[in-house]
Amino acid sequence: MGEVLPFRPFLESELPVLDRMLNDPEVLGQYAWTGWSGNAPALRLRWEKNRLLSPDGSVLALVREDAAVGAVTWRPVAYNAVSQCWNVGLFVLPEERDRGVLTAAHRAVVEYLFGHTQVHRVEAHVEAGNAVARHCAEQAGLVHEGTARGAAWRAGRWRDVEVFAVLRSDLPPVAADG
Repeated sequence: MGEVLPFRPFLESELPVLDRMLNDPEVLGQYAWTGWSGNAPALRLRWEKNRLLSPDGSVLALVREDAAVGAVTWRPVAYNAVSQCWNVGLFVLPEERDRGVLTAAHRAVVEYLFGHTQVHRVEAHVEAGNAVARHCAEQAGLVHEGTARGAAWRAGRWRDVEVFAVLRSDLPPVAADG
């Protein structure tokens, strides 16, 4: 795609779009729909408090032509008392699929997190069988590390999750002025 897709905080006028992304089974698709969350009021309160940006997890709008077409999320995952990584999640509206948006967004969020935080690892969890998400993660430079068996509950049963990650040391060094 070659285009860098910008991220920015969701605008208040876009909160209904974010709510649709989180609660509409057609928008989320078969691998992300986990049931009705009914979290629109809580989401609005969180947006009013911190614009959905927090050390405990953040949500940014993925924008094209200044309109939200998806979302990028990240949250800390602790591996021990002193080590954590970022776990990222991405999704786009159905009309934006099959256009390279997710691959570009994966790359951009990895670059952003390595450029603006001290974390050494960024990971993504992909439900086993989700070939599109797997392909996007791999195209963005994340490496398949293994399977977390029975790690995610969806549609009445436990499902396996594929773990993908990239380390800061996997990327070429950044120029001193860049």
